[in-house]
Amino acid sequence: MSKIASPPQNPASRADRLRLRHLRLLRLVDGGGSLGKAARALGVSQPATTLLLRDMESVFGAKLVERDARGARLTAAGRRALDRLTVALSSIERAIDAARRPAAEPALRLGCIQVAGVAALPAALRHLEKSGTPTRLRIREGRARDLLTALCAGELDAVIGWIDESVIAALPIGELRIEPLGYGRMQVVAARSHPLTRSRAVSVAELTHWGWIVPPPGSRTHAAYLRLFLNDGIQAPPVAVECPALHTMLHVVSATHLLAIAPDTAVRRYTRLGMVKPLKGPMLEFGPNPVSVVTRGDSDSLPAVKALRQALFARRSRPI
Repeated sequence: MSKIASPPQNPASRADRLRLRHLRLLRLVDGGGSLGKAARALGVSQPATTLLLRDMESVFGAKLVERDARGARLTAAGRRALDRLTVALSSIERAIDAARRPAAEPALRLGCIQVAGVAALPAALRHLEKSGTPTRLRIREGRARDLLTALCAGELDAVIGWIDESVIAALPIGELRIEPLGYGRMQVVAARSHPLTRSRAVSVAELTHWGWIVPPPGSRTHAAYLRLFLNDGIQAPPVAVECPALHTMLHVVSATHLLAIAPDTAVRRYTRLGMVKPLKGPMLEFGPNPVSVVTRGDSDSLPAVKALRQALFARRSRPI
């Protein structure tokens, strides 16, 4: 009598065999470079770890780890799997934290470019406060590209950041929800008493005679600084002061003859305070930069994310 083949398992039923230590295994191998180190971190024997790996490769239907005399490393399939598991592990850790503190609203992990803290975020929090919506936030400031990488890794729940073609090209767009919040422009700015503020049209050449305070290379503002001079066929002057903090930079500008480039929202705020003034000139115009709210598909429906998005878009017509 011929043996009747059992029906193939569907992916969901195979995945049911996985436990949390299975999910942690690839991260430990990637960080430690050996199954032995992974076994010690998991608190099991190395043969048991080998069985865990065998179970995972059976479920995933692919070789995830390569081993040789030098240790262990992830295969290309293992690397792709780890990218997804990193998000899953972060979600599990968040779920455990929420369950342990059921009386407290889970904290929303929000990544923000610095200019979002000038108008967009304060207005949104005021909106939430007036509506009586309970809110707990953990805010991380940084460059848009770094924040979005953290979002994709499950380290953040939402990001308010600059979005352009270069950023989009490096992101898994299909897994993200990107909603334009508004636009901002860069401006060349000086202290209110600076000699250049009296000119109706400052040339790019005139800007080379003054010192500059600029964020580090790799930032959007530093790129705008270089582009300002390159577009006029002039080499950018050496940076006198390198400073990553927007508000520190504008305070320094207000107290010195240094020049800077800053988002128009922040410039308007400091101009109203009588500290700085934007310089005028047709060659000092920068194009608009879109600012968007970005979330992942698996966190998009969280109540805190939905409430924050609603609050942000309630003030969308105002400056970023």
